[in-house]
Amino acid sequence: MFFKKKVFGGREIIIRSLNKDDIKLTSKFQNHLNCLVKEDAQILINETLSLKQEREWLKGKLNKIKKCQTVLLAAFHRDKIVGVTDIDLDSWRRRHIGNFGIAIRSSYRGIGLGNYLMEEIVKLAKKELKPKPKIIKLSVFSTNKPAIKLYEKQGFKKVAEIPRQYQYKGKFVNEIIMLLYLK
Repeated sequence: MFFKKKVFGGREIIIRSLNKDDIKLTSKFQNHLNCLVKEDAQILINETLSLKQEREWLKGKLNKIKKCQTVLLAAFHRDKIVGVTDIDLDSWRRRHIGNFGIAIRSSYRGIGLGNYLMEEIVKLAKKELKPKPKIIKLSVFSTNKPAIKLYEKQGFKKVAEIPRQYQYKGKFVNEIIMLLYLK
């Protein structure tokens, strides 16, 4: 179980692994995601989720964690979730690939939290996922320059750009695929 307290931007943030007791915090996870949707963040989901949908998502994550197929870290400031990152192992002939995701509230971006979460989730994936991933893969909107810069800083390399994969603010946006090769 991962648990650390760190200060980012003058705020003490608790970062920890997801655990079975987090089902009781379903509304906090729902609030985090729905906050990003309302902000119109550059993430795939663009519709708010119900409490039932969020609970099912959490149950699915907990089940995959138990099977060593997922690692997930949540960042808490006071009583709210301010960031979530995960790596899910792919399936079948792609089980050597971990699919990466991260979502941080707007007022907690640019303070080093994303960088720290990325470093820690990759370490956790190498330690806890079975089989150990050989590649971490992510997708990002081509217009999300701060995220791309962060991913490059962490060693991810752009391997593809697929035209018109996302609809965002009335326009089509390209999807960039980035990979991090693990030792």
